Amino acid sequence: MRLLFLRGKVPRDRDPQQIVFDRIEDCDDMWSQLAYSMLEPSDYGEIWYWGGKRNHKFADNYTERWIKNFKQTKHDFKPDIIICRGGFPQFDRVMERNPQALKIYYGAGKRFFPVSNFKNYDIILVDSLSQQKIVRSKFRCKCEVFVKPAADNIFYPVISEKKYDVVFAPNMYSPRKRCEFFLSSVPESMRVVVAGDVGKSKVQRDNLTYIGWVTRCRMRNVYAQSKIAVCPSSGGDSCPRVIPESLACNVPVLVSEDVNLWKNKYINVQTGSIASVEKFFEELEAMLAKYLSYKPRAYYEQNLSLNIAAQGIKRLF
Repeated sequence: MRLLFLRGKVPRDRDPQQIVFDRIEDCDDMWSQLAYSMLEPSDYGEIWYWGGKRNHKFADNYTERWIKNFKQTKHDFKPDIIICRGGFPQFDRVMERNPQALKIYYGAGKRFFPVSNFKNYDIILVDSLSQQKIVRSKFRCKCEVFVKPAADNIFYPVISEKKYDVVFAPNMYSPRKRCEFFLSSVPESMRVVVAGDVGKSKVQRDNLTYIGWVTRCRMRNVYAQSKIAVCPSSGGDSCPRVIPESLACNVPVLVSEDVNLWKNKYINVQTGSIASVEKFFEELEAMLAKYLSYKPRAYYEQNLSLNIAAQGIKRLF
């Protein structure tokens, strides 16, 4: 197999040390890890970003490239599988230049189905059964709900004192994260650590500790210091990364029923619970009372890990 993974734009709002890695073992990008996990020793794969300049060989069979302009590049790599993360217009030319390749799309959020000019995909991956139903009504290609894992080379259990009852990690402000709802309504009795930029929704309360945006490596320790993770998002959110990350770190998660998620795959008696907005804090109280009874990491390893996700995608073709 010759795999090309089209990842997205090189981030411009980060310190280069946070996005440039010399060893694949240290890379904290889940998609980079997923692409690598799909490769057998005899395979070869590349992951491409646009908007920069970097060619780095992580392994004999895996290379990361930053390409200034996808529309103009005439790279001679001829993949037989292309996975397109996000369906950005910048990807269209690459897809059109490779008619021989089987093409797989994953978009999440508002782009859970292809919206740019190129739409001739062989497989579309989605996060929920409701998304699958919509895609199947619009496209004739295969559409499957898939496991979106964490970068479990980075996210794994560590021993730590439980300083917080709850971790809320919206990463960055967006109405779909329901920051205002959670921060203004969480009971005063619960110690909450908030990771990420919550913007105008920031509420000053004695039980809330704001730590701002943190790297994924640091986030592992934040999960370890917390009893429960929460994801109160609306239906605009699509398998937010807090869900697989917290489970990989052995922290159960409470998820809003509105989130686009393969619910019966991720959430069960071992991993956490699902609740309506109206019952969210009532269910959070119940989970905190029994948080030691959950076994999320064991379930994650058997059902949601990088290797499980990689093999699941490969079975589709």
